[in-house]
Amino acid sequence: MKLQEKSQINPLGAMIGKLAASRNWRARLAQHQIFLIWPELVGEELAAVCRPEVIREGVLWVRVVDPVWGQQLQFEKNAILEAVNRRLPGEHKITGLRCRFDPALAHELDSELQNQPRPAPVPRKIEPVREAGFKKIIAGIDDPQAKANLLRLWRRSESRDRSRQ
Repeated sequence: MKLQEKSQINPLGAMIGKLAASRNWRARLAQHQIFLIWPELVGEELAAVCRPEVIREGVLWVRVVDPVWGQQLQFEKNAILEAVNRRLPGEHKITGLRCRFDPALAHELDSELQNQPRPAPVPRKIEPVREAGFKKIIAGIDDPQAKANLLRLWRRSESRDRSRQ
């Protein structure tokens, strides 16, 4: 009896695989890969104002920050669908594109931008003439430590990337 029970045990991986095949999860998962490469598909400008939301019955629903951008997506609908479908394997293609205006998306996108790491500032070369001028300004300070600290602080300030200010 125990031998018969062992033969009925199926590996968990095989069961999950059968379930995924019966529910068509693999094709749906493949479709949703476009969410990960959205900026590459639509370009940085559009990706900055819209996000894919859901795929229902072959239709991609996209959230937009403004109705004007929704209209722009509709103008570019065919090109977007072509780009999306080129990246999808098999016959499960996206057949339509719909937009949904969502003012909350603007706040989400702003917080995403704030959480992105900023590039390190590029140090700017200090002009010797400017440094000599600053040294003349601090020449009257008697304390050598204070003079050195001021010079170091001035150099740090001068070498910072001016594009961030």
